[in-house]
Amino acid sequence: MTSEQVMLTAAALLIGGCQWISGSGADPLYSPYPTRRVWAVAPLRNESGSLQADGVLLADHLARQLENASNIDVLPVNRTLAAMETIGLAEVSSPEQALRLLGAMDVDGLVVGMITAYDPYDPPKLGLAIELYTSQRSEQANPVDVRQLTRAATDEAGLPPPADRGVHQPVNAVSAFFDAADPNVRSMLRRYAEDRGADRKDGLKERYLYRGEDRQWHLYRISMDLYSEFVSYVVSWRLMFAEQQRVAPQATPPAR
Repeated sequence: MTSEQVMLTAAALLIGGCQWISGSGADPLYSPYPTRRVWAVAPLRNESGSLQADGVLLADHLARQLENASNIDVLPVNRTLAAMETIGLAEVSSPEQALRLLGAMDVDGLVVGMITAYDPYDPPKLGLAIELYTSQRSEQANPVDVRQLTRAATDEAGLPPPADRGVHQPVNAVSAFFDAADPNVRSMLRRYAEDRGADRKDGLKERYLYRGEDRQWHLYRISMDLYSEFVSYVVSWRLMFAEQQRVAPQATPPAR
C-alpha cells in the first residue's frame, strides 16, 4: 500500500466508516478471517509533543481491544518488547523494521503506529495512527480476488492493495483524532461508557458522585486511561472494518 493509498484509506474510513461508528461506540469487533490469526502490537511512537503520552500503555489498550475481535489472538505487549530487545530495536519507525519484527515474532499480523495528539486535561484529546503488516502465510491462507477488490467502491472504507504489493508496505492503515469537546465524540463516548458500566470499574466513582448515566460516561472523560481505552476501541473497530473491505468487501457485516 503506497503512502497515497494509506491517506485515502484513512480519509475513506473517516467519511464512509463514520456512518457506522458515529451512531454506535460499543459495537463488537468482527474480523473477516475464517481461521484464527495471531497478532502482536508494537509500542506506539510518541509524535504528539506531549511527554505524558505512553506508547506502551496505548499499545496495551489496542492489544486488549483487538483481542476481542473474532478469530484474532493478540500476544501481550511485553512479548513484543522482548522480541524488540532481542533484535535490537528501540522502536518501530519504518516498514523495514516492522517486517523485521513481524518475522522475528513469527506472527500473522503486526500492528504498529504513533500517537499523533495527546492532551489528558478535560476535555481530553487523543490522536492515533496505526498500520497493519501481515505475514505471507496469512495472506496465502486468505486468498483475495484482486480484480474483485479493485472494483470495490473506495467510499466503503478501504482501498485494496495492488496485485504486486511490495513486502515493505502495510496492508492497511487507519488514523483518527478524538476531541471530547466534539458532540459526536461525546455521543460515542457516552454509548461506550454506558455499555461498560464505568462506575463499576473505575476507582474515581467515590470522588465524583454523578447520578446514573452521567456518572458513567463522565468517568471516561476525566480519566485519560479510560478515554484511551475508548479511543483504542474505535480505532480497532475501524481497522477491522478496513480489513473487511480489503479481504471480503462483498460480505454482509454481522448484525449489531
